[in-house]
Amino acid sequence: MRELWYASLDKSSPRYADWFHVLGTDRVPLRSPSSGRSKLGEETAEVYLLDWPNLDKQQKSRLLGFLAKKFSADQKEIQADLDRDGHFPIRAADVYVCFDMRAFI
Repeated sequence: MRELWYASLDKSSPRYADWFHVLGTDRVPLRSPSSGRSKLGEETAEVYLLDWPNLDKQQKSRLLGFLAKKFSADQKEIQADLDRDGHFPIRAADVYVCFDMRAFI
């Protein structure tokens, strides 16, 4: 059976290469196809929530390494936060969500 929705990286995003490196694919595992607003540094942006528990071991490892390097933080602390929260924000500008027409019937 086909999915009712899926998310994919937007190849025109300036962060495409980073996300493709982390995920190893254009498919983006999201918690939900709904977006919301979140504070990212000094700005507020529309985001989706990356589904941390459904990332495979390699994706988790690459995300932890990327975040530790980017924010000069300890990977164990980052992992503890992600394990507790279960998600990580990804900018809506980096992702597009596609729906099967069956979702609207």
